Amino acid sequence: MFSFELLTNSDGLNMLASPREERIGAWAGVVALLCYFSAAFLPLPDEFGRLLGFSFGPLFIVSFLGIHAALNGDADGIALRVGVIFGVIAGAVVTTLLTIQIGNQMWLDQAITTSVGAEEVAAAQMLWEAVNRVQALMDVSWDIFLSSGAALIGVSMVSSARFGPLWGWLGILSALLLLTLNLYTFPRGPAYVGLVDVGPILALWFGAVYVRIILFGTAPETHR
Repeated sequence: MFSFELLTNSDGLNMLASPREERIGAWAGVVALLCYFSAAFLPLPDEFGRLLGFSFGPLFIVSFLGIHAALNGDADGIALRVGVIFGVIAGAVVTTLLTIQIGNQMWLDQAITTSVGAEEVAAAQMLWEAVNRVQALMDVSWDIFLSSGAALIGVSMVSSARFGPLWGWLGILSALLLLTLNLYTFPRGPAYVGLVDVGPILALWFGAVYVRIILFGTAPETHR
């Protein structure tokens, strides 16, 4: 049976680590990013877009176990283990966030469709705006766990022969910048106050990490 102790114990996590888990996790991460950006930016049928959106969080969770499998050989430690735990939590939070966000939008569309007159439409929109603040605040929670997990994994990468200081510091700096901007602009968020949203930069870093794991195999000495 899977337990939380498995994630907090180095021997337990090492039981999960193998070249196969490493590649599976990396591919899950690539597919997760494709699902997220496709659902967000492509003109897809609603049902398909929802499926992609709901798939992002679970796939993102699997990707963190793959990242651990790639790093635990020469960089295992408390930073990596806590980073993986934070990543798993982030995946669960973003799944809840997207469920609320998509569901609220569907309820609004239905309310507008069945409304009679401008006053009912305005009332439905006001109700949606109030409820929408819940998912907007959950977005901050997602960013906290995401950026904290990425920063800790970056700390592990600094001492890793497979990745090294450059990869590690890129993750640390982009994650800390994302966290700082979100806390500074709380509760609105950087994009709503005219600042840069660093989220896509961190997503690119994760994507590059996944691709590196897929392309360069599992032997640490081949990545120096």
